[in-house]
Amino acid sequence: MQLAARTDLVIVALYLLAMIGIGVVMSFFNKDDSDFFRGGNKMPWWLAGVSLFMSTFSVYTFTGAAGLAYRSPGVAFLLYFLNGVGYLIGFLFLASRWRRSRSATIFSYLTERYGLATNQVYSWVGLAASIVQSGVMLLALAKFVSVAVGTDLTATIVVCGAVIALYCLIGGLWAVVVTDTLQFMVILPCAIITMWLGVNAIGGMDALFAQIATWSIPDSGVDMSGNAWSYGWKFVMAYAVMMIFASSSGIAAQRYFSVKNEKQARQVPLLTMVLLLIAPAIWLLPPVCSRVLGLDLKFVSETLHMNAPEEAAYVVFCLKYLPVGAMGIILSAMLSATMSCLSSNFNAFAAVITDDIIKQLFWKKAGSKALLLVGRVMTLLLGAMVTAAAIIMAEHPGGVFQLMLDFSGVVVVPAGIPIVMGLFYKPTPWWSGIASYVTGVIVGVAALYYDLGITVGGWMLLSSPPTFEQQIFMIGTLSAIVYFLPGLLIKVKGSYAERLDAFFVKLATPVADSEVGDSEATDVGSYRITGWTTVGMGVAVSALSLLDLPFSGRMINLSIGALMTVFGLALIWICRTGIKRARQAKGV
Repeated sequence: MQLAARTDLVIVALYLLAMIGIGVVMSFFNKDDSDFFRGGNKMPWWLAGVSLFMSTFSVYTFTGAAGLAYRSPGVAFLLYFLNGVGYLIGFLFLASRWRRSRSATIFSYLTERYGLATNQVYSWVGLAASIVQSGVMLLALAKFVSVAVGTDLTATIVVCGAVIALYCLIGGLWAVVVTDTLQFMVILPCAIITMWLGVNAIGGMDALFAQIATWSIPDSGVDMSGNAWSYGWKFVMAYAVMMIFASSSGIAAQRYFSVKNEKQARQVPLLTMVLLLIAPAIWLLPPVCSRVLGLDLKFVSETLHMNAPEEAAYVVFCLKYLPVGAMGIILSAMLSATMSCLSSNFNAFAAVITDDIIKQLFWKKAGSKALLLVGRVMTLLLGAMVTAAAIIMAEHPGGVFQLMLDFSGVVVVPAGIPIVMGLFYKPTPWWSGIASYVTGVIVGVAALYYDLGITVGGWMLLSSPPTFEQQIFMIGTLSAIVYFLPGLLIKVKGSYAERLDAFFVKLATPVADSEVGDSEATDVGSYRITGWTTVGMGVAVSALSLLDLPFSGRMINLSIGALMTVFGLALIWICRTGIKRARQAKGV
Protein backbone atom coordinates (compact mmCIF):
# COMPACT_ATOMS: atom_id res chain seq x y z
CA MET A 1 0.00 0.00 0.00
CA GLN A 2 1.36 3.45 -0.99
CA LEU A 3 0.84 6.17 1.58
CA ALA A 4 1.20 9.01 -0.85
CA ALA A 5 0.84 9.56 -4.61
CA ARG A 6 3.26 11.70 -6.63
CA THR A 7 0.82 14.62 -6.57
CA ASP A 8 0.75 14.46 -2.77
CA LEU A 9 4.56 14.61 -2.64
CA VAL A 10 4.61 17.70 -4.88
CA ILE A 11 2.16 19.36 -2.48
CA VAL A 12 4.45 18.62 0.47
CA ALA A 13 7.48 20.02 -1.40
CA LEU A 14 5.62 23.22 -2.35
CA TYR A 15 4.50 23.60 1.25
CA LEU A 16 8.10 23.46 2.49
CA LEU A 17 9.15 26.11 -0.05
CA ALA A 18 6.24 28.31 1.04
CA MET A 19 7.41 28.21 4.65
CA ILE A 20 10.86 29.45 3.63
CA GLY A 21 9.21 32.17 1.55
CA ILE A 22 7.26 33.36 4.58
CA GLY A 23 10.53 33.61 6.50
CA VAL A 24 11.90 35.91 3.80
CA VAL A 25 8.81 38.15 3.89
CA MET A 26 8.77 38.37 7.68
CA SER A 27 12.48 39.27 7.80
CA PHE A 28 11.45 42.85 7.02
CA PHE A 29 9.79 43.02 10.45
CA ASN A 30 13.15 42.49 12.19
CA LYS A 31 15.16 45.60 12.96
CA ASP A 32 17.04 44.33 16.03
CA ASP A 33 17.27 41.41 18.46
CA SER A 34 14.07 42.51 20.25
CA ASP A 35 12.07 42.07 17.04
CA PHE A 36 13.81 38.77 16.25
CA PHE A 37 13.21 37.12 19.63
CA ARG A 38 10.03 38.73 21.01
CA GLY A 39 8.45 40.55 18.08
CA GLY A 40 9.46 43.94 19.50
CA ASN A 41 6.68 43.37 22.06
CA LYS A 42 4.26 44.28 19.26
CA MET A 43 3.01 40.80 18.38
CA PRO A 44 -0.76 40.79 17.71
CA TRP A 45 -2.42 38.70 20.42
CA TRP A 46 -4.32 36.49 17.97
CA LEU A 47 -1.09 35.53 16.18
CA ALA A 48 0.60 34.76 19.51
CA GLY A 49 -2.42 32.73 20.67
CA VAL A 50 -2.73 30.61 17.53
CA SER A 51 1.04 30.09 17.52
CA LEU A 52 0.94 28.93 21.14
CA PHE A 53 -1.91 26.56 20.32
CA MET A 54 0.04 25.14 17.37
CA SER A 55 3.15 24.63 19.52
CA THR A 56 1.21 21.97 21.49
CA PHE A 57 0.95 19.69 18.44
CA SER A 58 3.27 17.39 16.54
CA VAL A 59 3.13 14.18 14.52
CA TYR A 60 2.34 12.57 17.90
CA THR A 61 -1.13 14.15 17.66
CA PHE A 62 -1.85 12.02 14.60
CA THR A 63 -0.13 8.87 15.89
CA GLY A 64 0.26 8.45 19.66
CA ALA A 65 -2.75 10.59 20.55
CA ALA A 66 -4.74 8.87 17.80
CA GLY A 67 -3.83 5.52 19.37
CA LEU A 68 -5.03 6.73 22.75
CA ALA A 69 -8.32 7.93 21.23
CA TYR A 70 -8.77 4.57 19.48
CA ARG A 71 -8.02 2.65 22.69
CA SER A 72 -9.67 4.89 25.29
CA PRO A 73 -11.54 7.84 23.76
CA GLY A 74 -12.94 9.09 27.06
CA VAL A 75 -9.48 9.45 28.60
CA ALA A 76 -8.10 10.99 25.40
CA PHE A 77 -10.77 13.69 25.36
CA LEU A 78 -10.33 14.39 29.08
CA LEU A 79 -6.54 14.77 28.79
CA TYR A 80 -6.92 17.17 25.89
CA PHE A 81 -9.40 19.24 27.88
CA LEU A 82 -6.90 19.28 30.75
CA ASN A 83 -4.35 20.85 28.42
CA GLY A 84 -6.47 23.96 28.68
CA VAL A 85 -6.30 24.10 32.49
CA GLY A 86 -2.82 25.61 32.46
CA TYR A 87 -3.94 28.32 30.05
CA LEU A 88 -6.88 29.11 32.31
CA ILE A 89 -4.32 29.69 35.09
CA GLY A 90 -2.34 31.81 32.63
CA PHE A 91 -5.41 33.88 31.79
CA LEU A 92 -6.37 34.43 35.43
CA PHE A 93 -2.98 34.95 37.08
CA LEU A 94 0.18 34.53 35.02
CA ALA A 95 -0.05 36.31 31.67
CA SER A 96 -0.12 39.83 33.13
CA ARG A 97 2.84 39.11 35.40
CA TRP A 98 4.87 37.64 32.55
CA ARG A 99 4.22 40.77 30.49
CA ARG A 100 5.13 43.06 33.40
CA SER A 101 8.37 41.14 33.90
CA ARG A 102 9.54 42.75 30.62
CA SER A 103 11.49 39.55 29.93
CA ALA A 104 13.77 39.24 26.92
CA THR A 105 13.88 35.43 26.95
CA ILE A 106 12.10 32.60 28.74
CA PHE A 107 14.86 32.57 31.40
CA SER A 108 16.06 36.20 31.51
CA TYR A 109 13.85 37.24 34.40
CA LEU A 110 15.61 34.64 36.59
CA THR A 111 18.65 36.93 36.75
CA GLU A 112 16.61 39.71 38.37
CA ARG A 113 14.60 37.35 40.55
CA TYR A 114 17.36 35.06 41.83
CA GLY A 115 20.69 36.00 40.27
CA LEU A 116 22.94 35.16 37.35
CA ALA A 117 23.79 31.68 38.71
CA THR A 118 20.14 30.55 38.54
CA ASN A 119 19.79 31.97 35.05
CA GLN A 120 22.87 30.07 33.87
CA VAL A 121 21.80 26.76 35.44
CA TYR A 122 18.46 26.98 33.66
CA SER A 123 20.01 28.21 30.41
CA TRP A 124 22.61 25.43 30.09
CA VAL A 125 20.42 22.58 31.38
CA GLY A 126 17.42 23.83 29.42
CA LEU A 127 19.50 24.15 26.25
CA ALA A 128 20.78 20.58 26.53
CA ALA A 129 17.29 19.25 27.24
CA SER A 130 15.86 21.26 24.33
CA ILE A 131 18.39 19.82 21.88
CA VAL A 132 17.49 16.27 22.93
CA GLN A 133 13.74 16.93 23.00
CA SER A 134 13.78 18.73 19.65
CA GLY A 135 15.93 15.95 18.21
CA VAL A 136 13.33 13.40 19.26
CA MET A 137 10.52 15.44 17.65
CA LEU A 138 12.52 15.91 14.45
CA LEU A 139 13.29 12.19 14.36
CA ALA A 140 9.60 11.33 14.84
CA LEU A 141 8.63 13.71 12.05
CA ALA A 142 11.32 12.48 9.66
CA LYS A 143 10.61 8.84 10.39
CA PHE A 144 6.94 9.28 9.59
CA VAL A 145 7.57 11.34 6.43
CA SER A 146 10.39 9.12 5.14
CA VAL A 147 8.19 6.03 5.23
CA ALA A 148 5.17 7.88 3.86
CA VAL A 149 7.01 9.31 0.85
CA GLY A 150 9.74 6.70 0.44
CA THR A 151 12.84 8.83 1.13
CA ASP A 152 16.02 8.10 3.08
CA LEU A 153 15.60 8.77 6.82
CA THR A 154 18.84 10.74 7.24
CA ALA A 155 18.12 12.87 4.18
CA THR A 156 14.59 13.56 5.46
CA ILE A 157 15.95 14.64 8.85
CA VAL A 158 18.39 17.05 7.18
CA VAL A 159 15.77 18.55 4.83
CA CYS A 160 13.11 19.04 7.52
CA GLY A 161 15.63 20.44 10.01
CA ALA A 162 17.07 22.79 7.38
CA VAL A 163 13.66 24.17 6.36
CA ILE A 164 12.69 24.94 9.96
CA ALA A 165 16.08 26.48 10.76
CA LEU A 166 16.03 28.59 7.58
CA TYR A 167 12.69 30.29 8.13
CA CYS A 168 13.50 30.83 11.82
CA LEU A 169 16.95 32.16 10.84
CA ILE A 170 15.53 34.60 8.31
CA GLY A 171 12.33 35.74 9.97
CA GLY A 172 12.77 35.20 13.72
CA LEU A 173 9.73 35.05 16.02
CA TRP A 174 7.62 36.85 13.41
CA ALA A 175 8.25 34.01 10.96
CA VAL A 176 7.53 31.45 13.69
CA VAL A 177 4.13 32.87 14.65
CA VAL A 178 3.01 33.65 11.09
CA THR A 179 3.98 30.21 9.79
CA ASP A 180 2.33 28.67 12.87
CA THR A 181 -0.85 30.53 11.96
CA LEU A 182 -0.64 29.44 8.33
CA GLN A 183 -0.06 25.88 9.50
CA PHE A 184 -3.21 26.25 11.58
CA MET A 185 -5.01 27.36 8.41
CA VAL A 186 -3.79 24.16 6.73
CA ILE A 187 -4.58 21.78 9.57
CA LEU A 188 -8.01 23.04 10.63
CA PRO A 189 -9.87 22.69 7.28
CA CYS A 190 -8.32 19.25 6.70
CA ALA A 191 -9.26 18.09 10.18
CA ILE A 192 -12.81 19.48 9.95
CA ILE A 193 -13.47 17.70 6.65
CA THR A 194 -11.86 14.49 7.94
CA MET A 195 -14.00 14.66 11.10
CA TRP A 196 -17.15 15.18 9.01
CA LEU A 197 -16.26 12.19 6.82
CA GLY A 198 -15.78 10.06 9.94
CA VAL A 199 -19.12 11.00 11.50
CA ASN A 200 -20.84 10.42 8.16
CA ALA A 201 -19.14 7.03 7.74
CA ILE A 202 -20.39 5.70 11.09
CA GLY A 203 -23.95 6.78 10.40
CA GLY A 204 -24.27 10.37 11.60
CA MET A 205 -24.51 12.17 14.93
CA ASP A 206 -26.94 9.69 16.50
CA ALA A 207 -24.46 6.85 15.97
CA LEU A 208 -21.66 9.05 17.34
CA PHE A 209 -23.58 9.89 20.53
CA ALA A 210 -24.36 6.20 20.96
CA GLN A 211 -20.61 5.55 20.93
CA ILE A 212 -19.92 8.41 23.34
CA ALA A 213 -22.35 6.83 25.81
CA THR A 214 -20.02 3.80 26.02
CA TRP A 215 -16.91 5.82 26.95
CA SER A 216 -15.62 5.42 30.49
CA ILE A 217 -13.20 7.51 32.57
CA PRO A 218 -10.83 6.32 33.93
CA ASP A 219 -10.28 3.28 31.78
CA SER A 220 -8.05 0.24 31.34
CA GLY A 221 -7.60 -2.69 29.03
CA VAL A 222 -5.23 -4.38 26.57
CA ASP A 223 -4.04 -2.74 23.36
CA MET A 224 -3.80 -4.40 19.94
CA SER A 225 -0.25 -5.58 20.69
CA GLY A 226 -1.40 -7.34 23.86
CA ASN A 227 0.12 -4.80 26.27
CA ALA A 228 -1.91 -3.92 29.35
CA TRP A 229 -2.66 -0.26 30.03
CA SER A 230 -4.69 1.64 32.59
CA TYR A 231 -5.60 5.17 33.58
CA GLY A 232 -6.85 6.17 37.00
CA TRP A 233 -7.82 9.44 38.57
CA LYS A 234 -4.36 9.79 40.14
CA PHE A 235 -2.87 9.69 36.66
CA VAL A 236 -5.38 12.26 35.40
CA MET A 237 -4.62 14.63 38.30
CA ALA A 238 -0.87 14.18 37.85
CA TYR A 239 -1.23 15.00 34.17
CA ALA A 240 -3.19 18.15 35.03
CA VAL A 241 -0.48 19.32 37.45
CA MET A 242 2.24 18.71 34.86
CA MET A 243 0.32 20.65 32.22
CA ILE A 244 -0.23 23.60 34.56
CA PHE A 245 3.53 24.03 34.93
CA ALA A 246 4.29 23.19 31.30
CA SER A 247 1.82 25.80 30.02
CA SER A 248 2.82 28.49 32.55
CA SER A 249 6.42 28.93 31.44
CA GLY A 250 8.70 28.25 28.49
CA ILE A 251 7.13 28.83 25.07
CA ALA A 252 3.89 30.05 26.67
CA ALA A 253 5.78 32.72 28.62
CA GLN A 254 7.51 33.90 25.45
CA ARG A 255 4.13 34.45 23.80
CA TYR A 256 2.80 36.29 26.88
CA PHE A 257 5.62 38.85 26.95
CA SER A 258 5.80 39.27 23.16
CA VAL A 259 2.52 41.21 22.92
CA LYS A 260 1.90 44.89 23.55
CA ASN A 261 0.26 45.03 26.98
CA GLU A 262 -1.29 42.98 29.78
CA LYS A 263 -4.75 42.94 28.25
CA GLN A 264 -3.41 41.32 25.10
CA ALA A 265 -1.20 39.03 27.18
CA ARG A 266 -4.35 37.66 28.87
CA GLN A 267 -6.07 37.24 25.50
CA VAL A 268 -3.29 34.88 24.36
CA PRO A 269 -4.00 32.06 26.88
CA LEU A 270 -7.75 32.68 26.57
CA LEU A 271 -7.66 32.03 22.82
CA THR A 272 -5.37 29.03 23.29
CA MET A 273 -7.70 27.57 25.92
CA VAL A 274 -10.77 27.98 23.69
CA LEU A 275 -9.00 26.28 20.79
CA LEU A 276 -7.89 23.42 23.06
CA LEU A 277 -11.49 22.87 24.15
CA ILE A 278 -12.61 22.62 20.52
CA ALA A 279 -9.65 20.59 19.26
CA PRO A 280 -10.47 17.12 20.69
CA ALA A 281 -13.60 16.72 18.59
CA ILE A 282 -11.69 17.72 15.46
CA TRP A 283 -8.46 15.74 16.03
CA LEU A 284 -9.69 12.65 17.88
CA LEU A 285 -12.96 11.59 16.26
CA PRO A 286 -11.43 10.06 13.08
CA PRO A 287 -9.47 7.42 15.07
CA VAL A 288 -12.61 6.69 17.09
CA CYS A 289 -14.45 6.21 13.81
CA SER A 290 -11.67 3.87 12.62
CA ARG A 291 -12.41 1.66 15.60
CA VAL A 292 -16.18 1.73 15.05
CA LEU A 293 -15.72 0.92 11.36
CA GLY A 294 -13.28 -1.90 12.11
CA LEU A 295 -10.57 -0.63 9.74
CA ASP A 296 -7.46 -2.81 9.37
CA LEU A 297 -4.59 -0.94 11.05
CA LYS A 298 -1.82 -3.54 11.16
CA PHE A 299 -0.32 -3.19 7.68
CA VAL A 300 0.13 0.58 7.82
CA SER A 301 1.33 0.35 11.43
CA GLU A 302 4.05 -2.09 10.35
CA THR A 303 4.93 0.10 7.35
CA LEU A 304 5.32 3.15 9.59
CA HIS A 305 7.16 1.11 12.25
CA MET A 306 4.71 2.13 14.99
CA ASN A 307 4.90 0.21 18.24
CA ALA A 308 1.11 -0.18 18.47
CA PRO A 309 -1.22 -0.74 15.48
CA GLU A 310 -3.84 1.63 16.90
CA GLU A 311 -1.38 4.52 16.40
CA ALA A 312 -2.05 4.17 12.66
CA ALA A 313 -5.79 4.84 13.14
CA TYR A 314 -5.78 8.42 11.85
CA VAL A 315 -3.57 7.62 8.87
CA VAL A 316 -5.59 4.55 7.89
CA PHE A 317 -8.81 6.53 8.04
CA CYS A 318 -7.33 9.24 5.80
CA LEU A 319 -6.02 6.68 3.31
CA LYS A 320 -9.47 5.15 3.00
CA TYR A 321 -11.59 8.28 2.81
CA LEU A 322 -9.38 11.08 1.43
CA PRO A 323 -8.57 11.43 -2.28
CA VAL A 324 -5.24 12.28 -3.93
CA GLY A 325 -4.53 15.92 -3.17
CA ALA A 326 -6.30 15.93 0.17
CA MET A 327 -3.86 13.26 1.36
CA GLY A 328 -0.99 15.56 0.42
CA ILE A 329 -2.60 18.35 2.44
CA ILE A 330 -2.94 16.00 5.42
CA LEU A 331 0.74 15.03 5.12
CA SER A 332 1.58 18.74 5.03
CA ALA A 333 -0.63 19.23 8.10
CA MET A 334 1.22 16.48 9.96
CA LEU A 335 4.50 18.02 8.85
CA SER A 336 3.41 21.49 9.90
CA ALA A 337 2.23 20.33 13.33
CA THR A 338 5.72 19.19 14.32
CA MET A 339 7.34 22.14 12.54
CA SER A 340 5.35 24.42 14.86
CA CYS A 341 6.77 22.75 17.97
CA LEU A 342 10.31 22.75 16.61
CA SER A 343 10.27 26.31 15.29
CA SER A 344 9.12 27.59 18.69
CA ASN A 345 11.94 25.68 20.39
CA PHE A 346 14.50 26.92 17.86
CA ASN A 347 13.60 30.56 18.37
CA ALA A 348 13.17 30.40 22.16
CA PHE A 349 16.50 28.69 22.81
CA ALA A 350 18.39 30.70 20.20
CA ALA A 351 17.27 33.63 22.35
CA VAL A 352 18.59 31.85 25.46
CA ILE A 353 21.98 31.27 23.82
CA THR A 354 22.18 34.87 22.57
CA ASP A 355 20.84 36.89 25.52
CA ASP A 356 21.28 34.62 28.55
CA ILE A 357 24.63 33.03 27.70
CA ILE A 358 26.59 35.07 25.15
CA LYS A 359 25.45 38.55 26.22
CA GLN A 360 25.55 37.95 29.97
CA LEU A 361 28.82 36.00 30.05
CA PHE A 362 30.90 36.94 27.03
CA TRP A 363 29.70 40.14 25.30
CA LYS A 364 27.96 42.40 27.81
CA LYS A 365 28.29 45.55 25.67
CA ALA A 366 26.90 44.05 22.48
CA GLY A 367 24.45 46.30 20.64
CA SER A 368 21.03 45.29 19.35
CA LYS A 369 22.20 44.99 15.73
CA ALA A 370 25.11 42.78 16.74
CA LEU A 371 22.81 40.61 18.84
CA LEU A 372 20.44 40.27 15.87
CA LEU A 373 23.30 38.83 13.82
CA VAL A 374 24.36 36.58 16.71
CA GLY A 375 20.76 35.42 17.12
CA ARG A 376 20.57 34.38 13.49
CA VAL A 377 23.86 32.52 13.68
CA MET A 378 22.75 30.78 16.89
CA THR A 379 19.46 29.76 15.25
CA LEU A 380 21.40 28.08 12.46
CA LEU A 381 23.80 26.48 14.96
CA LEU A 382 20.92 25.21 17.11
CA GLY A 383 19.24 23.79 14.02
CA ALA A 384 22.45 21.97 13.11
CA MET A 385 22.81 20.54 16.64
CA VAL A 386 19.19 19.36 16.73
CA THR A 387 19.57 17.78 13.29
CA ALA A 388 22.76 16.03 14.38
CA ALA A 389 21.04 14.81 17.56
CA ALA A 390 18.17 13.39 15.52
CA ILE A 391 20.57 11.57 13.17
CA ILE A 392 22.48 10.07 16.12
CA MET A 393 19.26 9.04 17.91
CA ALA A 394 17.98 7.40 14.72
CA GLU A 395 20.33 4.52 15.53
CA HIS A 396 18.52 3.81 18.81
CA PRO A 397 15.10 5.54 18.55
CA GLY A 398 13.17 3.26 20.89
CA GLY A 399 15.46 3.83 23.88
CA VAL A 400 15.49 7.58 23.42
CA PHE A 401 11.70 7.82 23.19
CA GLN A 402 11.37 5.87 26.43
CA LEU A 403 14.03 8.07 28.03
CA MET A 404 12.15 11.23 27.08
CA LEU A 405 8.89 9.75 28.34
CA ASP A 406 10.49 9.01 31.72
CA PHE A 407 12.20 12.39 31.95
CA SER A 408 9.04 14.40 31.23
CA GLY A 409 7.59 13.50 34.61
CA VAL A 410 10.90 14.13 36.38
CA VAL A 411 11.88 17.49 34.87
CA VAL A 412 8.75 19.56 34.19
CA VAL A 413 7.54 20.20 37.75
CA PRO A 414 10.96 20.72 39.44
CA ALA A 415 11.89 23.16 36.66
CA GLY A 416 8.53 24.91 36.74
CA ILE A 417 8.23 25.56 40.48
CA PRO A 418 10.98 28.24 40.75
CA ILE A 419 9.98 29.83 37.42
CA VAL A 420 6.24 30.12 38.10
CA MET A 421 6.27 30.55 41.87
CA GLY A 422 9.04 33.12 41.59
CA LEU A 423 6.53 35.50 40.09
CA PHE A 424 4.41 35.38 43.27
CA TYR A 425 6.40 34.12 46.26
CA LYS A 426 8.91 36.70 47.47
CA PRO A 427 10.71 35.53 50.68
CA THR A 428 13.24 33.11 49.16
CA PRO A 429 17.04 33.21 49.33
CA TRP A 430 18.82 33.54 45.98
CA TRP A 431 19.82 29.86 45.90
CA SER A 432 16.33 28.42 46.48
CA GLY A 433 15.53 28.12 42.77
CA ILE A 434 18.69 26.18 41.99
CA ALA A 435 18.27 23.97 45.05
CA SER A 436 14.66 23.13 44.21
CA TYR A 437 15.38 22.42 40.54
CA VAL A 438 18.54 20.38 41.06
CA THR A 439 17.11 18.39 44.01
CA GLY A 440 14.03 17.36 42.05
CA VAL A 441 15.98 16.37 38.95
CA ILE A 442 18.68 14.43 40.84
CA VAL A 443 16.18 12.50 42.97
CA GLY A 444 13.96 11.87 39.95
CA VAL A 445 16.80 10.57 37.78
CA ALA A 446 18.18 8.47 40.64
CA ALA A 447 14.74 6.97 41.22
CA LEU A 448 14.57 5.95 37.55
CA TYR A 449 17.90 4.13 37.51
CA TYR A 450 18.53 3.00 41.08
CA ASP A 451 16.50 1.11 43.66
CA LEU A 452 15.15 4.02 45.69
CA GLY A 453 11.85 2.44 46.68
CA ILE A 454 10.51 4.28 49.73
CA THR A 455 7.63 3.02 51.87
CA VAL A 456 6.28 4.89 54.92
CA GLY A 457 3.59 3.38 57.13
CA GLY A 458 2.67 0.86 54.47
CA TRP A 459 2.24 3.63 51.87
CA MET A 460 4.67 3.40 48.96
CA LEU A 461 5.97 6.90 48.26
CA LEU A 462 8.34 5.80 45.51
CA SER A 463 8.41 2.49 43.71
CA SER A 464 11.36 1.32 41.64
CA PRO A 465 11.08 2.63 38.99
CA PRO A 466 8.62 5.37 40.03
CA THR A 467 5.23 5.68 38.34
CA PHE A 468 4.28 8.86 36.49
CA GLU A 469 2.03 9.84 39.39
CA GLN A 470 4.89 9.42 41.89
CA GLN A 471 7.19 11.50 39.70
CA ILE A 472 4.72 14.37 39.69
CA PHE A 473 3.40 14.24 43.26
CA MET A 474 6.31 12.87 45.30
CA ILE A 475 9.27 14.40 43.50
CA GLY A 476 7.31 17.57 42.76
CA THR A 477 6.40 17.89 46.46
CA LEU A 478 10.06 17.46 47.41
CA SER A 479 11.06 20.26 45.03
CA ALA A 480 8.31 22.47 46.44
CA ILE A 481 9.49 21.90 50.04
CA VAL A 482 13.07 22.74 49.11
CA TYR A 483 11.83 25.89 47.39
CA PHE A 484 9.38 27.25 49.98
CA LEU A 485 10.95 26.14 53.29
CA PRO A 486 14.10 28.33 53.19
CA GLY A 487 11.92 31.42 52.79
CA LEU A 488 10.14 30.58 56.04
CA LEU A 489 13.40 30.08 57.96
CA ILE A 490 15.82 32.58 56.40
CA LYS A 491 15.25 36.31 56.08
CA VAL A 492 16.73 37.80 52.92
CA LYS A 493 18.84 40.90 53.37
CA GLY A 494 21.44 43.13 51.76
CA SER A 495 21.73 43.81 48.04
CA TYR A 496 19.68 40.73 47.15
CA ALA A 497 16.76 42.01 49.24
CA GLU A 498 16.97 45.37 47.48
CA ARG A 499 17.05 43.70 44.06
CA LEU A 500 14.11 41.53 45.07
CA ASP A 501 12.09 44.57 46.14
CA ALA A 502 12.84 46.29 42.83
CA PHE A 503 11.76 43.23 40.88
CA PHE A 504 8.38 42.97 42.63
CA VAL A 505 7.84 46.71 42.20
CA LYS A 506 8.28 46.14 38.48
CA LEU A 507 5.75 43.28 38.57
CA ALA A 508 3.28 45.66 40.20
CA THR A 509 3.83 48.35 37.55
CA PRO A 510 1.60 48.14 34.45
CA VAL A 511 3.26 48.30 31.04
CA ALA A 512 2.87 51.81 29.60
CA ASP A 513 2.07 52.32 25.91
CA SER A 514 5.22 54.42 25.62
CA GLU A 515 7.31 51.34 26.41
CA VAL A 516 6.15 49.67 23.21
CA GLY A 517 5.14 52.42 20.81
CA ASP A 518 2.78 52.31 17.85
CA SER A 519 2.00 48.79 16.65
CA GLU A 520 -0.41 49.67 13.81
CA ALA A 521 2.07 48.83 11.05
CA THR A 522 2.84 45.37 12.42
CA ASP A 523 -0.82 44.68 13.17
CA VAL A 524 -1.93 45.57 9.64
CA GLY A 525 1.04 43.85 8.02
CA SER A 526 0.53 40.58 9.90
CA TYR A 527 -3.19 40.48 9.04
CA ARG A 528 -2.56 41.16 5.38
CA ILE A 529 0.32 38.72 4.96
CA THR A 530 -1.47 35.94 6.79
CA GLY A 531 -4.85 36.62 5.17
CA TRP A 532 -3.72 36.85 1.56
CA THR A 533 -1.33 33.91 1.89
CA THR A 534 -4.16 31.80 3.27
CA VAL A 535 -6.40 32.86 0.39
CA GLY A 536 -3.66 31.92 -2.07
CA MET A 537 -3.25 28.51 -0.46
CA GLY A 538 -7.00 28.01 -0.48
CA VAL A 539 -7.26 28.78 -4.19
CA ALA A 540 -4.35 26.42 -4.93
CA VAL A 541 -5.95 23.62 -2.90
CA SER A 542 -9.30 24.24 -4.59
CA ALA A 543 -7.58 23.68 -7.94
CA LEU A 544 -6.92 20.09 -6.82
CA SER A 545 -10.59 19.47 -7.53
CA LEU A 546 -9.59 19.52 -11.24
CA LEU A 547 -7.60 16.29 -10.82
CA ASP A 548 -8.94 13.16 -12.49
CA LEU A 549 -10.90 11.94 -9.48
CA PRO A 550 -14.39 10.65 -8.66
CA PHE A 551 -16.93 13.38 -7.94
CA SER A 552 -16.74 12.80 -4.17
CA GLY A 553 -12.94 13.20 -4.24
CA ARG A 554 -13.19 16.45 -6.17
CA MET A 555 -15.73 17.79 -3.70
CA ILE A 556 -13.49 16.94 -0.74
CA ASN A 557 -10.54 18.81 -2.28
CA LEU A 558 -12.79 21.73 -3.19
CA SER A 559 -14.27 21.85 0.35
CA ILE A 560 -10.83 21.98 2.00
CA GLY A 561 -9.70 24.73 -0.35
CA ALA A 562 -12.94 26.67 0.12
CA LEU A 563 -12.62 26.59 3.92
CA MET A 564 -9.04 27.84 3.72
CA THR A 565 -10.13 30.65 1.39
CA VAL A 566 -12.95 31.66 3.74
CA PHE A 567 -10.55 31.78 6.70
CA GLY A 568 -8.15 33.98 4.73
CA LEU A 569 -10.90 36.35 3.60
CA ALA A 570 -12.10 36.61 7.20
CA LEU A 571 -8.64 37.79 8.29
CA ILE A 572 -8.57 40.38 5.49
CA TRP A 573 -12.04 41.63 6.49
CA ILE A 574 -10.98 41.89 10.15
CA CYS A 575 -7.91 43.85 9.08
CA ARG A 576 -9.91 46.34 7.02
CA THR A 577 -12.52 46.74 9.76
CA GLY A 578 -9.76 47.37 12.29
CA ILE A 579 -8.14 50.00 10.09
CA LYS A 580 -11.44 51.86 9.69
CA ARG A 581 -12.07 51.84 13.45
CA ALA A 582 -8.54 53.03 14.19
CA ARG A 583 -8.88 55.91 11.72
CA GLN A 584 -12.27 56.87 13.13
CA ALA A 585 -10.82 56.89 16.65
CA LYS A 586 -8.02 59.19 15.46
CA GLY A 587 -10.50 61.42 13.62
CA VAL A 588 -8.88 60.76 10.25
